[in-house]
Order: sequence, then C-alpha cells, then structure tokens
Amino acid sequence: MTSQLISLNEYRKNISTLWKKAQKENIKYIVLSHSKPIFEVNPITNNEIPDDWDLQYTPANHKAWLQAQKDLKDKKTIPVDLENIKTEEDFIHLIKN
Repeated sequence: MTSQLISLNEYRKNISTLWKKAQKENIKYIVLSHSKPIFEVNPITNNEIPDDWDLQYTPANHKAWLQAQKDLKDKKTIPVDLENIKTEEDFIHLIKN
C-alpha cells in the first residue's frame, strides 16, 4: 500500500475520484489541514467486515451499547413486535417488563 498526502480541500473536492483510485491502486490518503495530518483514508480491499468492527469505533463509556451487542451475539435478546408500540407509554411498559 502506498501513502499519499493531500489537503483537506482536495479531499472534499475529489472524494468520489479519490476513493475509486484508492481501491484500484491500493492507496492510503493522509489528509492534511494547515500542513498537519488530521485523518487517514484507507481502501477496503474486500467486502468482509470483522465481527468486532464496531468495538474499535465505540467510545468506552457506552457500556450499555456494548452489553447489548454482547447480548445479541449470545442470543440473549427478546423479540419485540414493533406493531404493538403505538405510544411512549407502550414503549416504557415494554422496557420495564
């Protein structure tokens, strides 16, 4: 993989072209603002997403969200019929039970 430095302005103007070129030529773009790197753009080389992809982007303080993801993975969820939730009270009643 090759790396290429580009300005934020260039990235904004040419995002459609850049992502296609990144995928085709396996280029990682390092986007600069005032000559300082602010983020990287990496091509995704396949359509597979790892099971833990969301954990690397989740702030550590979202414990409830992390627990929900674990419960989903462990099949510890309760099926909910959304047709029965018409009001906020219905939703609160569902949560409390």
